[in-house]
Amino acid sequence: MNQIKQMVMGIVIGGGMILPGVSGGVLAVIFGIYERLLDAIGHFFTNVRKNLSFLVPLIIGLIIGILLFGKVLYFVFDQYPIEACFAFMGLILGGVPALIKEMEKKGDKKLNMPAFLISFIISIVLFVLGNGILNINFSSNLDNGGMAFALLFLTGVIFAAGKVIPGISSSFMLMLIGMYQFLLNILNNPFSLSKNEYLQLIPFILGIIIGTIFLIRFIEYLLQKHYSKTYSIIIGFVIGSLAVIYPGFSFDYHGYVGFTLFIISFLIAYKLTLTGQKNHKLE
Repeated sequence: MNQIKQMVMGIVIGGGMILPGVSGGVLAVIFGIYERLLDAIGHFFTNVRKNLSFLVPLIIGLIIGILLFGKVLYFVFDQYPIEACFAFMGLILGGVPALIKEMEKKGDKKLNMPAFLISFIISIVLFVLGNGILNINFSSNLDNGGMAFALLFLTGVIFAAGKVIPGISSSFMLMLIGMYQFLLNILNNPFSLSKNEYLQLIPFILGIIIGTIFLIRFIEYLLQKHYSKTYSIIIGFVIGSLAVIYPGFSFDYHGYVGFTLFIISFLIAYKLTLTGQKNHKLE
């Protein structure tokens, strides 16, 4: 795959993944690099040179996306939230048809509807719970010795799940358990944390590392043994995640422009994913 194209994908993924409700995993799936990304991270030392050639431009793009494009996206989402949300919805949905087509070539020739519906419903339930019905707050127990260690470790695992599982947003999940402010504090003050806050990073980082390794190996196993069912679950999470982004439709200027951007971004994403599939065949 062209390294410049990988970097561009990384920029889009990096910019999108820092926004609440947008999953970097979804964008990786839509761009057709999700499986390759799992393999490169999960089996990095089996072919270091090949994996580096794939990961380096992607990581550079991620950093650029987070530092630069992410700020632009925050501005756009703040000033034009309806238009921006519809554009992202089009980007996500535009890759689904090509994703299903690719899945049917490798799997059981069809979308597994029970698996799709279960993950779709889980996404909707998480969205509903995140709107105030569920009241969980891990942060209120961070001074409670062993309990704090366990909760911080679990927070790391949940954070990793949001990065590895498409359709699950890390920021959204951390909001759900009352730990989003904890993450923001780390990101905003990385060099001015207290001694206790630095100690809290240990179980959090351990959770991220162990969670990432376990989840990558688990998803790889599922893809090897139950390809169509696993991708049906992923597609369910991808489509279900749109509930978090959907801004509602209004019959005014913003609504019409948003719908137009939805169509345009849908067509662009659809074209990009089809091109990605063709390039993959040539590699």
